[in-house]
Amino acid sequence: MKKLVFIPTVMLLLMAFQTKDIQKTLSEINSKFKNVDVSILIWPEDLQKKLGKLKSFAFVALPREKSTGKIPLLITLHGGGGKNWSLKQQLSRSAKVKGLSLVEKAGKELMLVEPNSFESWDPKTLNIMLDYLLDEYPQIDTNRIYVMGHSMGGSGTWRWILESPERFAAASVSGTRSLKTTDAINKIINIPMWGMVGGEDTKNVEPVKNMVKRLKAAGNKNVNYTEFEGANHSKANAKVFSAVDCVDWMLTFSLKDKK
Repeated sequence: MKKLVFIPTVMLLLMAFQTKDIQKTLSEINSKFKNVDVSILIWPEDLQKKLGKLKSFAFVALPREKSTGKIPLLITLHGGGGKNWSLKQQLSRSAKVKGLSLVEKAGKELMLVEPNSFESWDPKTLNIMLDYLLDEYPQIDTNRIYVMGHSMGGSGTWRWILESPERFAAASVSGTRSLKTTDAINKIINIPMWGMVGGEDTKNVEPVKNMVKRLKAAGNKNVNYTEFEGANHSKANAKVFSAVDCVDWMLTFSLKDKK
C-alpha cells in the first residue's frame, strides 16, 4: 500500500503559480517593463485563513533601481470583473490597464501591491493584509501609503479610508456610486483625495462629483476631480490607471505633514 504524502496548501499554490504558462506571462511582462520588476506574492496559509474572500495571491511591483531608504507604497483595488478572472487573466490585465501598468508608466521609486478578491473589498481583511506587508517589507515608508481603485475598487477604497483614515497619506476614489457621505466626510477631511469618472459613465458621475463637493465643503483643502470626456465605465477604467499625474500628486503627501 502506497504511503499518502500530505502537501501543504501553500506548497500546492506555489506549484500552481510556477506553471510554465504563468511564468511565461510574468517573463513577458518583465521583458516589456523598464521601470519595475513584477512578481506574484502568495499569502502564507495561516494568514490566508484571516483574509476572508481575498484570493491567495497578489501582484507586487518594485522599482528596478534599488533604494537603500524607505519607499512609498501604492495599493490598487480592482473592479468587479476581477472577481471571476483567472490568475493569468488578472495578471495580463493589470499589466495593460490596472495597477502594474500604472506604476510602470509612472516610473517612480514606488512599491505597488495589487491584491485580488472573490467578493467586494472588506476593510478589515485589507487591514490584516497591510499589517502583514509592513512586517514583510520593512522598506515601506509608513508615512507614505496610498490607495486607489475604480468601480468596485473605488467603493472598496472609500470604505477602507473611512475605516482606517490614519493609515493613508492620500487616496483616489473613482467610477463608483457607493459613496455614502452623510456622516462620513469629517473622518477623511485630512486625506487628500482625487475623484475620477467617465463623462458617459452615467450612474457614477453625480456620486463622484458629490463626493468631491462634500469634501471641499467640509474643509478638505486637497481635493481634485477629473471627468474623462466621452468615456464610459470601461474606458474610464483605462484612463484612471493611466493617470500618472494622480500618482505624482499623491506622492507629494505624507502623514508626517499632518502630525
